[in-house]
Amino acid sequence: MLAKTGLLVLSNPKCISKLLIEVQKNVKNTLYIHLLPGLNDAAKNFHPLVLNSAPKLSSTIFSIYSQVTKLCNHLDVRVLLTGLKSDSLEVKTQNPIDVFIFDKKYMKTDIEAFIGSRILNPATKYDVITFDYAGEDEDVNFVNKGDHKLFKHTCLGGTFDRLHTAHKLLLTDAIIRTTDKLTVGITEENMIQGKLLWELIQDVEVRVNNVRSFVTDIYPDLEYNICSLYDPFGPAIVDPSIEMIVVSEETVRGGEKINEIRTKKNLSPLEIVPIPFIDEPNPQPKEELKVSSSNYRLRLLGELVKPVEKKCIPNKPYIIGLTGGIASGKSGIVSHLKNLNVEVIDCDKLGHKMYTIEGPCYKKVVEHFGSEIVSSDGQIDRKVLGGMVFNNPIEMKNLTDILWPAIADEIHQIIGNTSADVICVEAAILCQAGWDKLCHEVWVTFIPPLEAINRLKTRNNLTEEQAKSRLSSQITNKEYIKSANVVFCTLWEVEYTKIQVLKAWKLLQQRLPS
Repeated sequence: MLAKTGLLVLSNPKCISKLLIEVQKNVKNTLYIHLLPGLNDAAKNFHPLVLNSAPKLSSTIFSIYSQVTKLCNHLDVRVLLTGLKSDSLEVKTQNPIDVFIFDKKYMKTDIEAFIGSRILNPATKYDVITFDYAGEDEDVNFVNKGDHKLFKHTCLGGTFDRLHTAHKLLLTDAIIRTTDKLTVGITEENMIQGKLLWELIQDVEVRVNNVRSFVTDIYPDLEYNICSLYDPFGPAIVDPSIEMIVVSEETVRGGEKINEIRTKKNLSPLEIVPIPFIDEPNPQPKEELKVSSSNYRLRLLGELVKPVEKKCIPNKPYIIGLTGGIASGKSGIVSHLKNLNVEVIDCDKLGHKMYTIEGPCYKKVVEHFGSEIVSSDGQIDRKVLGGMVFNNPIEMKNLTDILWPAIADEIHQIIGNTSADVICVEAAILCQAGWDKLCHEVWVTFIPPLEAINRLKTRNNLTEEQAKSRLSSQITNKEYIKSANVVFCTLWEVEYTKIQVLKAWKLLQQRLPS
């Protein structure tokens, strides 16, 4: 059985790729890497030719995280700085260590002494695995940039969505070059709305906690200020004690802009330390060639983003609720599902049926809203009715109190009479109407508001103002996504939407009741 958490004691970083291939066979969640020459050696003497300066240590860790990205990106890998930045040799990790892995052979007594004296958080019962790679060599490209300077107070900023290896590299590099205090700014929601699929970005509290967890785990001996950023610059333009800023290669200009502002405020300019990108080893369609949060968000499309809760409804047919805002591409998702032999219940059409003379709601609607909503042919004039309820929450609720239960009854009836294995209930108001309670899981499709406005102008011949009014009358993408088990975005060509649906369908097969 795989261990939840492992600690790899690494004496030869050049063999990291071979070790990672083996390690992932034994660890499933978190892997700590402890750089150490040997169990009886002082850590400060570790590989003096490689790690005797901040740039060289940074380069070594860059290589480790690059290999992690290629070989075991599913693991939460954390390279510990304990013993490399301080004289303390004790290692205390947030997670108890279930398995200890060594890259060379040691005597059992030495291993037990090492764990007993230096590891403060071993599991009650732990395993030990040893390999013999320490004497081997392997080509690793070290990028030796920068100088040896250290700084009392450094800073960096970013979104830090779904903390990944590139984030870990930035944070680690900042810690390596800092002696006293590190300030990390995490962008608030008002600053992220220009990013791709920003609606899928984690809440700022989650991102702040993830960064704090990581930095205090790999090196607890600094003072950390993890704060929310409400503007592009944050403390960097007002705090005179900050001496250095870590940036990615593409955000050097942002660092320069900070220095321009600091100069105007008579503050000393910051040292700018750029960190290279980590290449994305297998970029998929629409993805960037570097490791990035937007790549991770793209990969969420079609995947299970929230566990499916068990409900007291029959397992067959299995019912998907499909919802999303106006012009978000629900009909496109439906067409792909129909090609997969999914029966679709269009709640919009059911709603129209409720209004007809033969419909179950006709009499109640006319009694409540009056005969003026009835046209010359006896049918309810939906435009007249719409004028009565639009921008009138009380009358809108009176109407939905009549319609929604009747539509739910119709959905129940269709489900009870079907022979289909999977049914999709499509409705923009699925969750507001409570029809999601009839579904095993909810699928949501969304697009950026500007794209929705453009589609409404083109498809429905609406003016910009009319389109914005339609959009503002519904809940936001973020609110739709809160209810989602699976999400889609139809921003791109039809084929890319199909890829998302086929991925979702394939994963659905694994959780369908047998």
